[in-house]
Amino acid sequence: MSEPLVAGVDGLDSAMLAAWERDGYLHVPGFLSGSDLAKLVSLVDEIGRTPDGDRELLQHYELVDDEVRICRSEHLIDGHQLLRELLTEGSMVAMASQLLGEPAVLYKEKINYKLAGGAGFSPHQDAPAYPFIDTHTTCMLAIDDATAINGCLDVVSGMHGELLPMDDAGCIRSDVADQMQWLPTPIAAGDLLWFHSRAPHRSGPNRSEHDRRGLFCTYNAASHGDLRHRYYEEKLEQFAHGTEGDTTRVSLIGDFQGRRPSASQIADHERRLREQA
Repeated sequence: MSEPLVAGVDGLDSAMLAAWERDGYLHVPGFLSGSDLAKLVSLVDEIGRTPDGDRELLQHYELVDDEVRICRSEHLIDGHQLLRELLTEGSMVAMASQLLGEPAVLYKEKINYKLAGGAGFSPHQDAPAYPFIDTHTTCMLAIDDATAINGCLDVVSGMHGELLPMDDAGCIRSDVADQMQWLPTPIAAGDLLWFHSRAPHRSGPNRSEHDRRGLFCTYNAASHGDLRHRYYEEKLEQFAHGTEGDTTRVSLIGDFQGRRPSASQIADHERRLREQA
């Protein structure tokens, strides 16, 4: 059994908590570094090469230059003890508890890959995609440096108090988004970026030659119950009805802008993964 990762940040101070209340997001630098970050990078590499369903993973793909590429992995912790410990014990859940103002529990977890050439996400708030309760907090743990050119998150400060008008896809209506002040939030590998489930955010495509991956974990207040299993049941039920259109569906809202591969293209891709294993 591998040793757990050692975090360089144990908690949030009063200034950080004040910034969170004001802005609805919070950058925490230097959470993982050195061999601990390298260990996580290696695990993310492994997960990205794993076919859908293996080790209980849910894998999502997009087309980049007509090639099938991984764009999201989720339902991670049941098959990976290192991630279970990182996301449900110690510093991560302690910080989530501080931000929520009471003990927190993991709601969902995913890796967004945004490999070189990968698509971005339309302006949205997460809350409409997270059923059962109104308030969550999400953390992005950067696997690679996130920059303006490779599609870092853009956020809007102080707009996390209510849901904004939405379009038919569940994203922020374009006339509303166009009037907002979007702030790029570049972060380094190993940094954290916490954001409220009603904080407006978006991200552009990866226009660089290098990958921009992030591990995302979402928490809810434990007083509302452990909803993780129920969330994934709801998602699988909705996805079982199939998808329409040309974009890949990765969420309960239509924020992702990636092109959707065909079922046969995905099957061919996963067959090659198994042959290479």
